[in-house]
Amino acid sequence: MLSHGKSFRGSSDNEMVSDHSQNYFISSKYERRNQIHEIEIGCDLSSGKIKRKIKLDSKILSGRPALVGNLISVIFSPSDIMIIEGGASVRRRFLDLVISNQDPDYLKNLILYNRSLRQRNMVLKKVKERKSQLQDLKPWEAGISDYAEKITKSRYDFIYRFQEIFQNSLKRISGNSDHVTMELQLCEKETYPGFSESLKNVLYKDIAAGFTTIGPHRHGINFTIDGRDIAAYGSQGQKRSLVLALRIAQFYYLKENLNISPLLLIDDVIKELDRDRRSAFAELLHESGQAIFTTPDLDGMNSFLSDMNSDIDILSINERGSVVRAQKV
Repeated sequence: MLSHGKSFRGSSDNEMVSDHSQNYFISSKYERRNQIHEIEIGCDLSSGKIKRKIKLDSKILSGRPALVGNLISVIFSPSDIMIIEGGASVRRRFLDLVISNQDPDYLKNLILYNRSLRQRNMVLKKVKERKSQLQDLKPWEAGISDYAEKITKSRYDFIYRFQEIFQNSLKRISGNSDHVTMELQLCEKETYPGFSESLKNVLYKDIAAGFTTIGPHRHGINFTIDGRDIAAYGSQGQKRSLVLALRIAQFYYLKENLNISPLLLIDDVIKELDRDRRSAFAELLHESGQAIFTTPDLDGMNSFLSDMNSDIDILSINERGSVVRAQKV
């Protein structure tokens, strides 16, 4: 919430409030480059409308996008497997989140692109229904093409720089047994550079569909092992190694580019890791500034915690969210 303005589970504001409540408030003080900052997020639903206010160091932010890139975190969750097994939108979300954390212009271009895309799609639908003319599309053509080119370039640049860090992370986990290729896949009939020309070439296809059929909103990110799609042909062990490598690479990529250690958020994944993966994970934890684990119980965790040789606090929290017991390991 404090990193991105919403839960990684995709929960709506209505789902974030406690039972029998109509509002929520969350705040945190954190240190970044030897300076203390404070983030506050409040939301009131009592009027039937969502009223949200986000503050950074007592200054009101324009919205969630302005929050991204301040408190940097990397989350590990069992649902990460969906980066591999889920649809293209899940992979794009991973890509967009990592790039946005270290490039504010990318997030801005993404927002403006989506805004232009919605407008163009509205006009396409009207043209299809014979309620608008082709010339009504022109005001949105230049904008959408410009933002698409910038987003595509950023994605290519990111994958090029991320590739080596990702491969090194995978070697740590799989013992150099897997070589996975990560690549950006453009839409059919889409070229880069030259998106405006591509848009002209699919104009009548777009009109027939009633929406824009090419562009960054439909890009794919492919993971292949020995030339075969890992989602279709990879084993569960290979998939789990891959998603863990992606998250570890995300940590090191952000640390290298931002010169800070992201906060690690680990949602009940340690028990799923075998010995080699736990070793790679422990190495990551030693290099991080701070990590927060959540787990319903400590079964299977004690040996891992005793091997950490770090200052660890264990907080037991009841159903109301209050700390009922604290201990040190």
